[in-house]
Amino acid sequence: MHISTRQLIEAKELAAELLEQLGLETYVFGVEPRDGRFEVRVERALADGWQTVTLSIDPEQLARSRTDEAVRAALLRDWRERLAAPR
Repeated sequence: MHISTRQLIEAKELAAELLEQLGLETYVFGVEPRDGRFEVRVERALADGWQTVTLSIDPEQLARSRTDEAVRAALLRDWRERLAAPR
């Protein structure tokens, strides 16, 4: 699957919107294409260090999260759960 620069920029913008809605405080993230999906790698500060979580997402699902409230809500639930548990 070929990912254009524009698609990667849009994926990063959408991931940023979702992470902002989660209300995380101190974090950095990146988005990379991997095996036909996007990987969103989130590194966030915790009281005792940093936590790194990699979230894999289908590009179409990520794009639909912009206009489909049910898809957005499902992604937010999943990401909130995955980011809540210390690794």
